[in-house]
Amino acid sequence: MTTHPWVTPKRIAALLLAALVIVGVWYLASPLFITTHASVEPPAGFTQVVKQGTWQGPDGVHRASGVAKILTDGQGSYVLRLEDFSVTNGPDIEFFLSSDAAYDGGDVPLGDVGATTGNYNVAIPPGADIGSLNYAIVWCVPFGVLFGTAQLA
Repeated sequence: MTTHPWVTPKRIAALLLAALVIVGVWYLASPLFITTHASVEPPAGFTQVVKQGTWQGPDGVHRASGVAKILTDGQGSYVLRLEDFSVTNGPDIEFFLSSDAAYDGGDVPLGDVGATTGNYNVAIPPGADIGSLNYAIVWCVPFGVLFGTAQLA
C-alpha cells in the first residue's frame, strides 16, 4: 500500500488535535447562540405569591431578565414561576434556591433550565425552607459560573 508523501504521523496528529479543538469550542460556545422557548400557565390552584424578584445577570456575557415568583397552593406545595424569563444559554445550566446570591453546595437544587426564554414553572422540592430561601439562581454546574440571580422578597 502506498501513501501520499504529505500523510505523516505528525500531520495526522495535528489534524486530530484540530478536530478535537473545533468540537470542544463548539460544545462550549454553541449553547450561547441557542435559545429555547416555553409558554406554560401557572399550575391550577397556585395563586398565592409568597416571594417575588427580578432576574439580573452578573455581567455583559451572562444575562438574565424577567420575573421570578414563588407560588403556593396554600397546602404546602410551592413552584418557582418564571415570567418573561430570559437567560443566556450555557452547558448544563440549572436552577437553585439559596439564602444568598452566591451559589454553594447547600443550595436547594431545582433541576435543569427547561427553556432559556418564556413563562414556565419549576417544582420546588417538599420540605424546602421557603422562609430562608431569598434568591433564585441560574448556575452553570460544570464550569462553576453564575448566569443570573433574582432576589426574592
